[in-house]
Amino acid sequence: MKINKPLVAILFWLSFIPQICSAQGNSGLAPWYSIEVVLFTRNKSPGATGEIWPVASGELGWESERTENYSLVPTGSWRLSGAEQALKNSQEGLIPVIHTAWRQPVYSQNSARSFYLKSEREIAPGTPLIEGMVKISVSRYLHADLNLILRGTPAGADRLPGGFQTFRFNEHRRMRSRELHYIDHPLMGMLIQITPLNSVESQASEIDDSQEPNSQEVTDEAADTD
Repeated sequence: MKINKPLVAILFWLSFIPQICSAQGNSGLAPWYSIEVVLFTRNKSPGATGEIWPVASGELGWESERTENYSLVPTGSWRLSGAEQALKNSQEGLIPVIHTAWRQPVYSQNSARSFYLKSEREIAPGTPLIEGMVKISVSRYLHADLNLILRGTPAGADRLPGGFQTFRFNEHRRMRSRELHYIDHPLMGMLIQITPLNSVESQASEIDDSQEPNSQEVTDEAADTD
């Protein structure tokens, strides 16, 4: 049988298209967003709300988490500074402990990477009051998955050997971009806002940030991915 060499060559080249498309989908074509969070604690007993939140084990359980060190957004470009100040002025015992923002490409749930957070405030030397993972993914909507722990002795709780207890904050939330979302827990809470960026501009800003970390401004908002 005579072999059609041009046809074979074309079929061979076409066999690589799925891999090429997959590679592009995992990098250049992923939508970029700015994620800003304010995490705060509540100065109240675990039973003050009538809910029962068991004490978590000291195991973090993050060995299988895929993390990424994304570029931080300069504080001058933060959008939630007013909300943080309102928490500080509140008479409800709300204490902001983490306020940060970063830029990242957002992938599907299976490919998404987590961002590691920890508070500067420590419960013991080398042990942050709050730490954990925030994972942002996208399908039809944006999704936020929280896996955080709070260490401390809430008002009215028994002090354990070692001086503190550990409480877990696991939550999944479907989100819309640009909207401010509040994720609740009896002992803490999070304000989170996800703002779309232009993919090309945001990747260029990543390069600029590595050279001049304090000079980059947040780019204009792009269309929603809802």
